[in-house]
Amino acid sequence: MRRVFVFLSTVGAALSLVSCISFPTAREAGLKLTTIPMELPESLDWATRGRAHELIEVNERLVVVSGGEHPISDEAWAKYQPPFGYQKNIERNLLFSRTAFLHSPGVDDSAVGSDRYRFRTFDRYTWLELAKPLAIDYIPEGQTTDLLKPAAGHLVVKTILKPQVLEFTGTIWQLSDGKGNLYVMHATENGTPTSDVALPNGWKVQRLELAAPLRILPMKGGYFNIVGDNLGQGYHQYAYAGTTFP
Repeated sequence: MRRVFVFLSTVGAALSLVSCISFPTAREAGLKLTTIPMELPESLDWATRGRAHELIEVNERLVVVSGGEHPISDEAWAKYQPPFGYQKNIERNLLFSRTAFLHSPGVDDSAVGSDRYRFRTFDRYTWLELAKPLAIDYIPEGQTTDLLKPAAGHLVVKTILKPQVLEFTGTIWQLSDGKGNLYVMHATENGTPTSDVALPNGWKVQRLELAAPLRILPMKGGYFNIVGDNLGQGYHQYAYAGTTFP
């Protein structure tokens, strides 16, 4: 089995350069997702967090991350110019303790071993197919803003296909809308989480101390909602007000 080195960022970072791409809303895309958590295999291959070197394939709307047999080094990444059709992604300061990547987008849940992963090789490096962005929604609804850095008082909700598990320990920063939807901050742009952020009416961020590890699972099928605020902080949704989305 090919050994997989995956130090994953979140798709909040994975979507940082897709502001040049037009995405439908979740309803326009015809998404009808069940918010019941995805069933997990009996064992998980955990990896600790680290630096993620990601590229976005613009035409396919696919995110790939350095991994596999020949990952790019930090030194090479600093000078690397990706081939035509790919765009370099920014790196994020990650807040989760560990992660388990289940399989590449489009791979069946029943796949085992190395069949769970799809790799690409170019420029002598190997890249793991990581995530598939599907839809973009805005809060307040209908008021569009920048996908990477929304305006103050706005949030961007990105629905993506990425069968991944995140685990948090110790301190978390929780985003809530006051209606039963909860999100946990997974990454910051500057490395310092804060609740001093301009949010839409009814929304708030608070710092919480966990009594036990918090494990975030995707929705059934491997889907996540990722929220971004105007400070470059990203959040994974982990509790839902309803049984379906949207």
